[in-house]
Amino acid sequence: MSIPPPPRTNPVGPPPPPGAPSGHPSIGPTPAPPPGGPGGATSLPGASRPPGPPPQFFVDHKKGEVNELRQLLRQVQLDKDQQKKRDAIKKVIAYMTLGIDVSKLFSEMIMATSTTDLVQKKMIYLYLANYAESNSELAILAVNTLQKDCRDEDPTIRGLALRSLCSLRLTNMVEYLEAAIRRGLNDHNGYVRKTAVVGCLKLYHISPEVVKDSDLLSILYKLTADGDPQVVTNALCALNEMHTEEGGMAFDRNLMIHLLNRIRYFSEWGQSIILNLLTHYPPADDNERFDIMNILEERLKH
Repeated sequence: MSIPPPPRTNPVGPPPPPGAPSGHPSIGPTPAPPPGGPGGATSLPGASRPPGPPPQFFVDHKKGEVNELRQLLRQVQLDKDQQKKRDAIKKVIAYMTLGIDVSKLFSEMIMATSTTDLVQKKMIYLYLANYAESNSELAILAVNTLQKDCRDEDPTIRGLALRSLCSLRLTNMVEYLEAAIRRGLNDHNGYVRKTAVVGCLKLYHISPEVVKDSDLLSILYKLTADGDPQVVTNALCALNEMHTEEGGMAFDRNLMIHLLNRIRYFSEWGQSIILNLLTHYPPADDNERFDIMNILEERLKH
């Protein structure tokens, strides 16, 4: 016979009144949050949200920096400290090498050319040559500035200005290049003359007819007897390249004897140029051949 379980009894104490919180968590459904968000604000249907901040993808941050450079260049132009001016120009060149368009600073850079500092001159000429080729209006300002510096008292500045002027490679500026090159070929300084010889070769590549129809070729032949060995070397290279279609420059006995008697004053590069040209010269007889070998005896010992 099985014994029945004892009946269930209520916990000790009276039952809680209706609505009072009990000590156990309720299992009922969770009440929904008030409409409109945590604050309880009710959003009207069709209402638009407030506009957010504008996108920053297409904002030109470099424009303000270029304007700062313009102010800096104008400020240092009034300052006597050459180092500050040099640092300001360095910043412009640094921006240019990074591909940032700083052509708006052209007028300020033109004003900065009024200096005797060679480091500033080199950087300014680099800037002028870079933007003058792509902008015809800026090219006129650049050519005028470089032509002025080609008449400077300092031969180094004259040579640098002439080299930068010939590096523009502008077909519509050929007449200005020819006048500056012709003046440089007759300069009393060797550095300017050798720079003008290279500029004459650049002019030939821009417009061969201008060089062939003028007396520039005869001037270059005269410079093969120049007192500066570097000028002679540049003249030989330029003439030989200009006469490539004819097999090289005209090389007679007088020029050959003159160059061989002075070959010891040339650099190693200049000596190699002369010896290379000598291979195209046919001696008239065995006596002349032995004379050439006697002159080159000292060179052949190396």
